[in-house]
Amino acid sequence: MKKHLLYLPALLFLLSACGKDFLNLTPPSAISPGTFFKTQDDAITAVNGCYESLALSSQYGNTFQVLMEARADNFTDQDPSSNAGQNYQINRYSDNPGNTNFYNTWVGVYNGIFRCNTLLGNIDGIKMDEQLKNRIKAEARFIRALDYFNLVRLWGGIPVLTTVVDPISAVNLKRDEVAAAYKLIEEDLTFAAANLPNTYPANDLGRITAGAAKGLLGKVYLYEKKYGNAQTVLQDVIDSKVFSLLPNVADVFNTGNKYNAEIVFAVRYAKGVANQDHGFWYANSQVITVDTTLTNAYDANDLRKPLVDPVKPTGNANIMPRKFLDQPVNGNAGNDFPVLRFADILLLQAEVLNEQGYIANGNAFTYLNNVRTRSGLTALTATDLPDQASFRAEVYKQRRLELPFECDRWFDLVRTNRAISEVLANKKVNLPAFRLLYPIPQQEIDIMGFAQNPGY
Repeated sequence: MKKHLLYLPALLFLLSACGKDFLNLTPPSAISPGTFFKTQDDAITAVNGCYESLALSSQYGNTFQVLMEARADNFTDQDPSSNAGQNYQINRYSDNPGNTNFYNTWVGVYNGIFRCNTLLGNIDGIKMDEQLKNRIKAEARFIRALDYFNLVRLWGGIPVLTTVVDPISAVNLKRDEVAAAYKLIEEDLTFAAANLPNTYPANDLGRITAGAAKGLLGKVYLYEKKYGNAQTVLQDVIDSKVFSLLPNVADVFNTGNKYNAEIVFAVRYAKGVANQDHGFWYANSQVITVDTTLTNAYDANDLRKPLVDPVKPTGNANIMPRKFLDQPVNGNAGNDFPVLRFADILLLQAEVLNEQGYIANGNAFTYLNNVRTRSGLTALTATDLPDQASFRAEVYKQRRLELPFECDRWFDLVRTNRAISEVLANKKVNLPAFRLLYPIPQQEIDIMGFAQNPGY
């Protein structure tokens, strides 16, 4: 009881019993890893539990939209009372370590890491096909890498664990350096890329592919400014021809064709199925408004502009951005959350190529223009973007217009050192530099004794 709020107790492994059905994510009970891991099907069930952790309300199901989007400048929260004003405080840079959004996400993400570590620590004891075993390990390591990537971007240095930590040993845990987290993320994604297939049969649609691992690794390398490494893996994704831009950008978010050719990786949901659906993302009664600096940034003929317009589903009092519109069943939605899209891959590669030297590779304009022309805009040339700085600014602009509300805007602002200036220009409020990282949840400070991030 004293030292393990960060982790679930090692004797209990919360899994989703879904057998071979990837979408059946309902957790049946607490399972002891010592007696559970016996068969190939047990390993599949366990890795499905790892996937399921991403879909919980503490991650992509809800709270990530607050921590990763409300913090930025794409919308304004005008509701100081709901959720005790905690979402409003994050949007207005007045939050404190006691904000429950922080604790819920911290515990929720480490819950997912616990699941991955438990699986990875037990799967070698199962006699099963070695190729499938490595694929399952790769899926778990991708999810663990994504978890750590989110943690380190939100909080900076965090405890980096690759094994299950029991409550007694937890007393010695500390916050590791940011570099330690990125080292593990790179190792996990490199292993995943080497041991995952390029595609799956229809009954496993949505599982992590080699392309997803390389795409996320490329994004990680970009954050670390390892541009040469990023170029290599991102080009592999592009050249694989597994993914492509859909001709109509609105079709990317069509709930009738959820895992389409543009989706590199998404967190999956099933509408009308208990514990597999979700509440509406960004839904509100006109107290959360899309910022005019975003809507005004679109050209009049930009086909992406209608996707940020507020719309209302049938029988629902709330409004939300059109891109996440889904007609409810039992009051909930079932659209998937796009973590990585091919449009993102193209813009990442355009940025990477430009950062290595303006027009060092002519493909930089090609990839940028692929995204622009799909949106109804004209292609740009060196006459329009005559130097590295102007090309960089256009990539940043297209990232904002292409990926709003997909949990990228805040991180893009921070990694490019534009958060303070853009927030002041767009939201007209001051953003203190220390708030580029969130405070460590107060519960973890009190129980674990972690050092708090400066300024809080």
